Amino acid sequence: MRILCIGDSNTWGYNPTNGQRYKRRWTKVLVGLMPENEIVEEGLNGRTLLSADPVIKERCGITGLKMLLMSHKPVDYVVVMLGTNEMKKFFECSADYVAKGIREFIEVIQNPEIWQRFQVPKLLIISPVLIREELLENGDVFGEFDENSVLQSKCLARAIEKVCREYKVEFMNAADYAEASLVDYIHMDEENHRKLAEAVNFKLREMFEGV
Repeated sequence: MRILCIGDSNTWGYNPTNGQRYKRRWTKVLVGLMPENEIVEEGLNGRTLLSADPVIKERCGITGLKMLLMSHKPVDYVVVMLGTNEMKKFFECSADYVAKGIREFIEVIQNPEIWQRFQVPKLLIISPVLIREELLENGDVFGEFDENSVLQSKCLARAIEKVCREYKVEFMNAADYAEASLVDYIHMDEENHRKLAEAVNFKLREMFEGV
């Protein structure tokens, strides 16, 4: 199987201790867990669903999604884990707005015109790990998240799962398996990348078998 993984810095593998890229990010760990498959990485630091970053406009996921999909086709599965960056305080987004973004992503990915002579891939949507409450006590390292960010983060999984049920798309909640680090309260450490990879591996294998 050829599996395309679309995400933000927690897919790119951002290391909050030094700003570098983890070698053992969850997508790379997944390669070792399912070596018979091809894992295609599409992580971008700061990537959003619908919100236009005022500094780096290319981070807006929906604007480049069609081109991204066409450049990687054919793929058998698409995994999407986005929503955290919409929680930045200057976007002032709600969990329902993030769910709207997931809805638009699903509609684009499931559009057969993009895939032309290739089969439309199966889709797995992952609600991201929570922004930790400790951020409020110790201060936001980046100065981009606030109390509402933490609150809306807690509401993401329910809002995203509702959309997935509507579209009959597979869903999983990363927060059930992994958590952000205590370094910046947003990004996973290597141990949590490993935990997430194991959960994604299990979920994808269920999808392969049609469970």
